[in-house]
Amino acid sequence: MSSHRIAAPGGWTLDVLDLPADGPARGLVIAGHAMMVDRRTFRPGRPGLARTLQQAGLRVLLPDLRGHGRSGPTPRDGGDWTYDALVADTGALVDLARSLAPELPIATLGHSLFGHTALAWLAEHPDAPVAAHVALGVDVWVRASEPSPLLWALKRGLVAASVPLTAAVGKFPAVRLGVGSMDEARGYWTSITGGVRRGRWLAADGRDYQALLPRIRCPVLHVVSAGDRLLARPASALHLTAGLRERTAWHLGTAAHATPPALQTLRPGHMAMLTGPSQPLWQAVATWLHAVL
Repeated sequence: MSSHRIAAPGGWTLDVLDLPADGPARGLVIAGHAMMVDRRTFRPGRPGLARTLQQAGLRVLLPDLRGHGRSGPTPRDGGDWTYDALVADTGALVDLARSLAPELPIATLGHSLFGHTALAWLAEHPDAPVAAHVALGVDVWVRASEPSPLLWALKRGLVAASVPLTAAVGKFPAVRLGVGSMDEARGYWTSITGGVRRGRWLAADGRDYQALLPRIRCPVLHVVSAGDRLLARPASALHLTAGLRERTAWHLGTAAHATPPALQTLRPGHMAMLTGPSQPLWQAVATWLHAVL
C-alpha cells in the first residue's frame, strides 16, 4: 500500500492511497467517500469493498476528499471549500489515475458525496477517460425528485435548522453532534443547503447538474437500499438519475429493477453499504465493474 500527494485546484493537496490489485490489474477504480467521514469507511487493509475490488483484479485509489482526513486543512484547522471545488477535484483524481496506469480502463465509484460530485464532473466532461461509474447510496435533495411533500418539508426543515448552527460555529460540527467523524466547512455547507432551499442541484454559477446528466456516456450503476430511509431514499434517489443514458439500478431489499437475487433481502442503512455486513453487495459491485471494464 502506497500513497500519492497531488495538486488540486485552489492550491489544495489531496492524499490518495494506492491499493494494488491481487494479480495482474484489469482496471483501476477511484473510490471516494461520503461527507462527514473520510476514506477509512472503505476499510483499507481490512475486509470491505476496497479489499473485494482488489481481489477481483482491480487497482483501487482511495482519496481523502478535500478537507477530510489527510487532505487538509480540515475545518478545525481553518480549511474552507465549496461543493463545486469537490466536483472539480474529480478531474485531478482522474488525471492521477491516467498517469499511473495509462493502459488500464478507469472507473469512478462514490459512496454518497463522491458518488454525486463525480456524476456532476462526468456530466461536465462527457469525453473524459472514465469507462464506468458506481453510485452507492447517492441522492441530492432536489424538489423535483422527492415525491412526498411531507418528506420534502422534513428535508427543508433539517437544512433550515443546520444553517444558523453552522454560521454560529463557523463549520458544520458533525463530530460534536455525533453524526460523523469529520466536520464540514462553512462554504461547503452554504453550497449544499442553498441548493436544497432552491430545490435544485446547481453550481454556483447557476448550471443545473441534474439537467446535464444525460450527457454522461459511460454506464452508471446506481445502488440504493430499502434500509436507507432519508439520506438516499430510493424513491427520490432513483428519480434523480432517471435521465442517464445507460443506467443500471439496484434497489436493495426488493426485486425491483435489475437487482440481483442475492441482494433482494439485503437492506443496509446509508453507511452500512460500506461498513457492512454487506459482503454480497461488495461482491456484486466488483462483478459488475469487472464485466463493464
